[in-house]
Amino acid sequence: MKIRLLFVGKTNLPEVESGVARYVERIRRYAPITVRTVRAEKIGKKANEDLVRLKESERLLSAVEARSHLVVWDERGRLMTSEEFAAFLGDLEKRAVPETCMAVGGPLGFASTVRERANDLLSLSRMTFPHDLARLLVTEQIYRAFTILKGEPYHK
Repeated sequence: MKIRLLFVGKTNLPEVESGVARYVERIRRYAPITVRTVRAEKIGKKANEDLVRLKESERLLSAVEARSHLVVWDERGRLMTSEEFAAFLGDLEKRAVPETCMAVGGPLGFASTVRERANDLLSLSRMTFPHDLARLLVTEQIYRAFTILKGEPYHK
């Protein structure tokens, strides 16, 4: 199973970029993985937030192939433990899903079109996180899930 991480906008935090890169390298031991960042809209004081979400969501959806299994990380999504998320990824592997796209939105989240296209809607927490931090958390949880599936000692 291939994994594609889809992020809206670049991060301004070098620590986050470095952390994501670190976990992506670790994940490559278990599955092919790529990262694609789609352009974010500028959000000024007079920005129409619905229009911003719509434009960013259109860009994101254009990066998702029809056969891809789209997992959207959204505050409305289902909460899982790390073990449950590992079982979820393991199930996708068993079902021979060719590609799983994991999408993390920008500061304003997604338009409803992304949630409608999603095969699964997951949430990191009931708390709100900056989108930069969310991409790092998602990447780390993917790595953790693979170590759980392989019975490796990373997850304690």
